[in-house]
Amino acid sequence: MEKVAKFEKVSYEQWRKDFGDNNEHTYDGVLDDIEMPTRSDPNSAGYDIYSPYEVTLVPGEEHKFPTGLKCIIKEGWFMGAFPRSSLGFKYYTRLANTIGVIDSSYYNNTGNEGHIWVKLRNEGLETLKIEKGDRICQMIFLPYGITEDDKSFGERTGGIGSSGK
Repeated sequence: MEKVAKFEKVSYEQWRKDFGDNNEHTYDGVLDDIEMPTRSDPNSAGYDIYSPYEVTLVPGEEHKFPTGLKCIIKEGWFMGAFPRSSLGFKYYTRLANTIGVIDSSYYNNTGNEGHIWVKLRNEGLETLKIEKGDRICQMIFLPYGITEDDKSFGERTGGIGSSGK
């Protein structure tokens, strides 16, 4: 299996920037406790991402989770964020953007250091309690191609929607 990426934790400075004193959630000390992504077994494609704290999602509610992680990804690859099938099947919970695409240029960008966030939405009929350390999504590394007459422009300067500005 080709090794194409490496997960790292964001800096304490980035964590504090994301959760300053004016934020309703400070999550002091949480960065130290964040679990690094793991695969369930040697044949698993996805790296499980864990909730950094407890959240209760009532039907129709969504929550944006800071993972405390960033990932250096080899050129020619991207990381896809996919829902965990158990959350979808059992609770009708999904990623708010259905599938997330994290480009290699997201790592250490000038706007947010490449901090990966995950937004879950409870579209079911039951309240879902997510405990600290529960698996909330999975990340899978995939290669991609470009066209022969490819023209790209811009530079990544931040998070969602920042490329090409």
